Amino acid sequence: MKAILRYQQFIFALCLTAFVLMWATASWHWILAGFLYYKFFVGLIGNQVAQHRYFSHNSFSTSRFKHYFLYFASLTTGVNPVYYANAHRHHHLHSDQPTDVHSPQVKFCHIFTPLYGLHSGIDFIHISAILDRPLRKINRYWAWIFLGSAAVAAAVDWKIACYVMLPAVIWNYIHMIAFRTWLSHWSIPGSYRNFDVDDHSYNHRGIHLFDLGEGLHNNHHRYPNRYNQAVKSGEFDFAGWIVEKCFLPRHA
Repeated sequence: MKAILRYQQFIFALCLTAFVLMWATASWHWILAGFLYYKFFVGLIGNQVAQHRYFSHNSFSTSRFKHYFLYFASLTTGVNPVYYANAHRHHHLHSDQPTDVHSPQVKFCHIFTPLYGLHSGIDFIHISAILDRPLRKINRYWAWIFLGSAAVAAAVDWKIACYVMLPAVIWNYIHMIAFRTWLSHWSIPGSYRNFDVDDHSYNHRGIHLFDLGEGLHNNHHRYPNRYNQAVKSGEFDFAGWIVEKCFLPRHA
């Protein structure tokens, strides 16, 4: 885990530099392209579907090919899926408690968990519970895969790497902090709860619409292992629909 953390710190610094460069020098066309890449691939597929629902919660099964696809999609976030799964499962075990690694109810919110490391009290989940055997070996080189793909993108056009691919990591990080960590654990105008759970998780239709699937947080904390977080009439989970249409095994 310490090696993963060092790589993530380097990747974050590189992506933050690209993010600042993007705002300083890019035209609005490139900024829009980078935002859409983050929104509909890095954020939706890489983070929501792959890291969160698949690797962290094992909420659905899929084919071996799609298992590999989801692994490589998760790397576009700049965060190793094994590291993410450990932090997120710990969050569910200790939601809004003093040891929770990402809760706004805890001082400083632990928002820099991907940068300073996981809480020392975490019982780490072995990689075998998250990745199959071939991917466990590949995972040793996860940072080089990310950096190598950025280098290939830069070889095609440096703007693709500096304005689209690398800034997407920061777009996603800001989004996770603002929406999936802070606003989903505070009661704000429009928030509601379907279930009385032992934490401060809330649903919010506006956040859910903007986030394309992670705004039903109270539902998720009641049923964390469901790939579709919609449970009541009028709720629609776009990310859950993507899982159902694209990743669930097809039955004859």
